[in-house]
Amino acid sequence: MFLAPAGLCRGCMSRIAIVGWDTEMKYGDLSSIVQLGVGLNVGTALLQLYGEFGVAPLGRKIARTRTLFHLPESERPPQDIEEELDRLESRYELFKIDFFNQYRWFVMLNLMISAFLSIILVFIAVYSDELIQANYWFVIIAIAGSLLPAPVTLGVLYIDGQKRVKDLEAVAENIEYRALQAIG
Repeated sequence: MFLAPAGLCRGCMSRIAIVGWDTEMKYGDLSSIVQLGVGLNVGTALLQLYGEFGVAPLGRKIARTRTLFHLPESERPPQDIEEELDRLESRYELFKIDFFNQYRWFVMLNLMISAFLSIILVFIAVYSDELIQANYWFVIIAIAGSLLPAPVTLGVLYIDGQKRVKDLEAVAENIEYRALQAIG
């Protein structure tokens, strides 16, 4: 959906052309978008699915490899592989701590954005259609502020986490392969 100003005359500042459909944005329209933005930002702040789905497979792989070192002494993989696994577990724990700290920062950012959008929502309710018709840029900023921050912060967190987990997964895969080869 492409949004563009339909005209610059005084009464047309809030008019938006949406690919073949020329309509005027009303109080309810903007209010609904800002409410959606509040929900998106609060939801993103509370969303912890990346820790469950993005990082958990690495933790399971490390735990699975660790079980090979609980076998009887004669059947265990070599000690050097166990030491590598210990280092990997340490790196993994440091990653989880760092990821949690980064996640907390994003939670605070999204909660602040939600609070700001809530204030805008009250402002819209008080001034309703007059505000929307008089200030085209307010509408654009309110829509962008409602719909962009949550997906952007979640995307940044996900992409950064994926890059860092990928390196750890490659090491875990290598250690697991060598440990399984060693026990034969």
